[in-house]
Amino acid sequence: MELAIWLSVVLAVLGFGMGVMVWAYRRPLGNSALFPSPVMDLSTPVGDKARAQFEAGCAAFAQGRYPAAIDEFTAVMVAEPDCAEAFHNGGLAYANMGTDGLAVQALLKASELYDRQSTKPRLDLVKQQLEQIAGRRGLNPRTVA
Repeated sequence: MELAIWLSVVLAVLGFGMGVMVWAYRRPLGNSALFPSPVMDLSTPVGDKARAQFEAGCAAFAQGRYPAAIDEFTAVMVAEPDCAEAFHNGGLAYANMGTDGLAVQALLKASELYDRQSTKPRLDLVKQQLEQIAGRRGLNPRTVA
């Protein structure tokens, strides 16, 4: 009898802990997202399927469904590896979820692609966003990028 009570208490605590972790993963960091909107305009042409996935990713991002947005942007990255905006928006979604390591990786890849495309305004935007990520964590922006 005591074993059953002890087991049910342990399982309840574990269930509660897992529920809290899933809830925290599915919501933006804090009460508001660091980056409220994705980059909407593509700087290079992409195929129709990739464009539809990109637009679906932007819609999911705008609704705060960051894991779904990341899935869509990742599909675009695979189909169109030169699509800087897919990496850019994926990085922003990761940052909004608090997954800063993945956010920085994606944003650095986006900056590399923007640099190759000579898209300086977007390159500057990525630089500012990397600084925002570093700033909220109290890091030196030069060590993040």
